[in-house]
Amino acid sequence: MGPRFRWRRRRVRRIPGWALTIAVGLVLASGCVSLLELRLRPMVITLAQAQAQNLVTSVVEQAFSREMNAQPDAYRQLVDIQRDETGAITALSADMPVLNQLRTTLTADVLQALQSADVSQIQVPLGSLVDLDLLWGLGPTVKVYSMTVGTVEGEFESEFSSAGVNQTVHRIILTLKVPLTLMLPGGAAETVCETQLCVAETVIVGQVPESYLQWGGQ
Repeated sequence: MGPRFRWRRRRVRRIPGWALTIAVGLVLASGCVSLLELRLRPMVITLAQAQAQNLVTSVVEQAFSREMNAQPDAYRQLVDIQRDETGAITALSADMPVLNQLRTTLTADVLQALQSADVSQIQVPLGSLVDLDLLWGLGPTVKVYSMTVGTVEGEFESEFSSAGVNQTVHRIILTLKVPLTLMLPGGAAETVCETQLCVAETVIVGQVPESYLQWGGQ
């Protein structure tokens, strides 16, 4: 007779109910967190960008104030009003060499200040993501890990506005654009912060067409 084989039924180990419950709970929790992050991330980015804008505005205004206080005489007469023999205004001439020097100084100062800025102050309380005034500014915070500053650009604009009967206010506005990359939980967010500075203001009596402005010395 040949050898006899005995077949034994192998026992299949059952997964304990508590372990299965924990596994399902972890999967559901992970899905909820991912969904919550997907829905809240745009709000986190928006609030972080707003706080970055506040930081940039503060840095720009401080740099502008320091420069104006350091060289008050250099920026005292940025616009020259030219008149004819009758006293009528013939032209407004902006001192562009001095304005360009101001722009160069400010862009360099702002870039240096932002590169060494404490980005830990850019943080978004989770309570601010809920549409309830009572929770605004409360709860744990989402912080910016780091901030990269791009090339700071400055551009001058001229504007006129009425200041009463036969009076016109002329302003030279410097707009600084600061591109930033904010490293947030979940990835980077790009933004461009703009800040406007009034570098010169002149009250003119008489009619002054905008075409009369001359960007002299360019």
